[in-house]
Amino acid sequence: MTLPSPWLRHAEGTAPPSARLLCLGHAGGGASSFNGWRAVLPDWLELVKVQLPGREDRRDTPPCERMEEVLPGLFAQVRALLDLPLVIYGHSMGALIAFELSSELRRQEEPPPLALFISGRRAPHKPLRPAHELHTLPELELVDRLHALGGIPPGLLGTAKRREYYLPTIRADLALSDEYAYRREPPLPFPLHTFIGEHDNLVVREDWEAWSELAGGTFTRRVLPGGHFFGKEGQAVLITSIVEGVRATLSASTPTPMRSAS
Repeated sequence: MTLPSPWLRHAEGTAPPSARLLCLGHAGGGASSFNGWRAVLPDWLELVKVQLPGREDRRDTPPCERMEEVLPGLFAQVRALLDLPLVIYGHSMGALIAFELSSELRRQEEPPPLALFISGRRAPHKPLRPAHELHTLPELELVDRLHALGGIPPGLLGTAKRREYYLPTIRADLALSDEYAYRREPPLPFPLHTFIGEHDNLVVREDWEAWSELAGGTFTRRVLPGGHFFGKEGQAVLITSIVEGVRATLSASTPTPMRSAS
């Protein structure tokens, strides 16, 4: 039984889970970004969606603008998930939080994630390219850039009232990502799998490929159909790849039973 948490939304299958998949969304996105995933995930993989402050049913809580603001509260809740193997996935801004959360588990000498899956973001040790800084853009220019990325539903930011409602949280998330400062640490000792859209216009390919420099174990990278948010075909390939990666890592980490002496 999972306890209620302001940070986490659980979506269990119909069978007892063998592992948990913790998902973190893009800038401005909430837990509902992953609502469709439960229907296509196997029952043995429990889906846990992160709900950061400042969005959806946490609108009354100010959004976090720095990693130092978001990590302690989220980490405290994630510790309760470690009774099962934990897999972490993050997209774009969520990929950065997923990386820091995975690193914090190691810093605090907690069980590390079974595997880390990230998509749509440059490696954390690669500096922000000036042309990709978003959180300081004027309002309408920011809206144009967000629409160009393809992750904003048509009309969502079409009026001043809607922009006043949504943009503060989006800007806070973008600031968290744009102003993040990497601190050098040993390579990650667990499998790291990375993805990018074939036509992603926010992430420079060589900056994404640099995730390999942080991998201390199994490392894969895969280019998916679509842009920064992949689209339906890319999303389907992504989910399938995550499930296959989790299944393979679970199998590899399960000890082979000893044969009894005859």
